[in-house]
Amino acid sequence: MRLKNIFTIATTILFLNANAQNRSNYIKKENLNKDFDFLVSAITETHPDPYSVISKNEFDSKVAKIKANFKDSLTLKEYYRMIAPLVASLKDGHTSLKFPGRKLYNETDNLFPFIIKSSLEKPFLSVTENLNSDYSQIPVGAEILKINDIPAEKIIQKIIENTSGESNDYRLKMGADFYFFGFVFGAFYDLKDIALVEYIFENKIYKKSIPTVTLSNLMEIIKKKQSQSSNQPQNVAIQDFSLILKPEIKTAILDIRYFNDETKFQYFLSQSFKKIKIQKINKIVIDVRENGGGNSTLGDELLKYITSKPFKQFDNTTIKYSQLQKDYYKDYCETDTLKNCDTYNYIKTKKNGEMETFPIEKLTEPYPKSERFDGKVYLLTSVRTFSSASSFTQAFKHYKIGKIVGQETGGWIVSYGDKIMSELPITKIPLSISTKKFYTVGATDEDLHGVKPDIEMKAENALDFIIKK
Repeated sequence: MRLKNIFTIATTILFLNANAQNRSNYIKKENLNKDFDFLVSAITETHPDPYSVISKNEFDSKVAKIKANFKDSLTLKEYYRMIAPLVASLKDGHTSLKFPGRKLYNETDNLFPFIIKSSLEKPFLSVTENLNSDYSQIPVGAEILKINDIPAEKIIQKIIENTSGESNDYRLKMGADFYFFGFVFGAFYDLKDIALVEYIFENKIYKKSIPTVTLSNLMEIIKKKQSQSSNQPQNVAIQDFSLILKPEIKTAILDIRYFNDETKFQYFLSQSFKKIKIQKINKIVIDVRENGGGNSTLGDELLKYITSKPFKQFDNTTIKYSQLQKDYYKDYCETDTLKNCDTYNYIKTKKNGEMETFPIEKLTEPYPKSERFDGKVYLLTSVRTFSSASSFTQAFKHYKIGKIVGQETGGWIVSYGDKIMSELPITKIPLSISTKKFYTVGATDEDLHGVKPDIEMKAENALDFIIKK
């Protein structure tokens, strides 16, 4: 079974178990205003620089236009269509509304019934898998040109406009890759029992009227697939980090999917670099193509093994204090760790709206030469390289540790983070908001872009390129 299919089943099952409100209910205008006013004030009072990409005038204009279009009542889907582009316009991957998924739909709502791969380049939309034999009217590998006369490129742009993130590549992947395409498409375009699809397959263009799938039928298909897959050998879970040794070409591959669990990561690195030394490896490939971030301290741990120079990942950090931030840390202080209490005790004395900048002057010392690796190092990146993985990549490039191969990172080198979580009071849509602005080492306010590779190519080809080279 393909990875996309497995992931689609897993995410859809999550939607199955969601505590969705009665989706046929309408939200009254009074509650729409209450919900939306909270969203706007939460962003403007908490985010350290909400107007770095979109001007205040433009943001305020969007807010006024949304409020003017509130009817006496709206469905959750109609409301979400209005507010998602506003949050996405900040171009901050850590400030986002969680996609409501199944909450947007009734059991009889119609969805597009194919598993789709999306791209910023042609083919914009292509079929990668059929749900089952009932929904196989379009062959796998076909390029979708239009759905109900809506061009594929316009569909792609709609997904980007409604998804939070820095680069368009990253926004498209976050908006289209982690959910069943039918959910995403249906959030912005309504479908009936039949959809008119124009597609190209084997250099021929076809137009077909295809049946859509209702949400209830989709759930039945997913349950059946889940039942069938339970009788098959289970896939091994992907680890946060792993080591692959190729002694025949004196190469080691460190696949770092997530900077998580500092103690475990330190042990992993110490054991890995001992094995690398024993095997007399002289080339290391560090793969962060699928790394969405985590704790940047773990990036420091890895850098200490591969550079001889003292280093830092950030030049400075700016924080904005707000009541929402204080309430967040206060709640966690009461139920969680000492670290959160230390944070709360510091920020609770600060005036709401106050900004504070912390220059980072201290450099981190690398490990002694006897423990470090002194061969060639390559770093593989993609648009999914984000947050702490992106700051690690910037340090790697700034200190000229080795060659970067792949695509520009999805995370920018001047970015936002250290997000807090909340939810809209009426609709209960989860909301995350950045509280800090990070300047990675060597970056300025002009650097609104990701880390650019030394050798640019499609991310999926990067490892083969290095191994063959």
